[in-house]
Parts: sequence; C-alpha cells; structure tokens
Amino acid sequence: MSNLILSSQNRIDEATSITASSEVATLPIENVQDRQLVKVYRSNAATTVQIDVDFGAGKVIDFMAVIRHNISQTGTIRFRLSTVSDFASTQYDSGVVDAWPVVEEFGTLPWGIFSWGGFLNPAVAASYTISSFNIPSSQVVARYLRVDIVDTNNTDGYIQIGRMISGPAYRPSSNYAFGGEFEFVDNSRVVKSRGGQTFIDEVERFRRFTFEILNIPEAEIFSNVFNNIDRERGIAKDILVIPQPGDPATYITQNIYGRLVSTSPIQNRTLEYYGRQFEIEELI
Repeated sequence: MSNLILSSQNRIDEATSITASSEVATLPIENVQDRQLVKVYRSNAATTVQIDVDFGAGKVIDFMAVIRHNISQTGTIRFRLSTVSDFASTQYDSGVVDAWPVVEEFGTLPWGIFSWGGFLNPAVAASYTISSFNIPSSQVVARYLRVDIVDTNNTDGYIQIGRMISGPAYRPSSNYAFGGEFEFVDNSRVVKSRGGQTFIDEVERFRRFTFEILNIPEAEIFSNVFNNIDRERGIAKDILVIPQPGDPATYITQNIYGRLVSTSPIQNRTLEYYGRQFEIEELI
C-alpha cells in the first residue's frame, strides 16, 4: 500500500484563466473554484466538454480531481498537463480513462448475486460523492491543465461538476498508523413523543476519516504539516485526502474531499521524530 497523500494548495483556485467549451451563463466554469459543492458548473446541453486551466506559470502538480460530477458509468475523462497552451506537447497525459472508478463489488449486492470488478452498484453509489481522481506516477511541472469529458449516454443531457482540485500534495515518509477510522456520520435529529413514538428529522450523512502519522522527521512535519496544511489550510479551507493512492478500487469509498475538523498539535514523540492526529470531515 503506497503512502497516503494530503492536498495543500489548490492551483485551480489560483488560476489566471479557466474556460469551458460549453457552459450555462448562470452556472459558469468558475463555480468549480468554490468549495461549496452545491455551487456547480453545468454545460449548456453538451455532453462533450473541454476544460482548460492556465495556472499563470509552471506549477508543481501531484494530482488532479473532479469532485461530485454527474458523468455516467459509460463516460470517459482525460487529464493532460503541458507547458504550451495548445497542448502540442505534454508533460503528462492520462489517456482516455473511465470517469467512474472500477471497484470489486463484493458485498454490495444481495447474497448469491456476485460481480467481481466493474462499476459500483448505482444504488450504493448514491451514498457517495462520485468523483474522478488521477495521480501521475511522479511530480509534474506544468502551466496548463486540460480536462476532456465525453459522456454521450448522459441522460441529464449536460455535464455538471461541483469542484476541481489540482496541485501539490504531501505524502508522509511513513504511512498513517494502524487504527485509522472511517465512518459515516449521521446527524439526523431523533425525538420521542410523550406517547413513545419516534420522529426523525433525517439529514444527509457524510464521511469522516481519523488517522495518525508517526515517526515523521522534524523538518518534514514542520514544513508540510505545520506550514502548508495547518497554517495555509486550517479548518476554514478545503483539503483532499487519498488514503491509498496506489489502489483506485478504494477511491470511491475512502477518498474524502473535506476539511480539517481541528488543527491538532504536533507532538514530539521521540528524539527528532514527531507525530500528529488528523480528523477530516467530508464536505457535501
């Protein structure tokens, strides 16, 4: 299992230009620069869309993510990074890939119905934020990002995206410790009447991931966590955690776009090695 990654800066938000080949005037592509997922970008009756981002200068890119989209299970997506705006040459090209992550569906279907591989069952997928992630095998320095989406079977008749994230990420030299906790948080309000009946005001559930990193060298943790995550992001700005970057089958359940619940202290555990607990709460 490769070490988890945590986003720090989002170069999409800092872009000098972001354009889409099609957009509804009231739902422009600039909406993907807002952390509120309900403030969406939507194409104007087009199911083939090209999105171009100009970072303004060469930037370090460790990952790319399209968060909460409506691309169907037959839709495809392609990520390209380049130093030239016409993409005549590229620093990275993902090729055309499935927009939905492929998973092994064991346990998501009724007993006796088995499917190994393929896409997540739509009924199960409704409980998750469907997103697309791409992680180059090594860091890329590029000025331009192009995202091509093709989804001719989309029954909505348009492409919709809640958020886009791309930029540098922190990958701890020691992976998160055993004991990491994933959970769905349900804040539905439950009231019992005098007669004993139960009434529930149901609200949308969200995920939370709690984990700890240990045995991190002093220079590493202060540069990457203390400065780039706690100081730059804090609890007010959004963050993306990918617990198992090397296993795309985990992306749909374990990757969380959210925020730090708190800025927990960095603790000196032994000699020049430090640790820190993280609690990341999903934004919906």
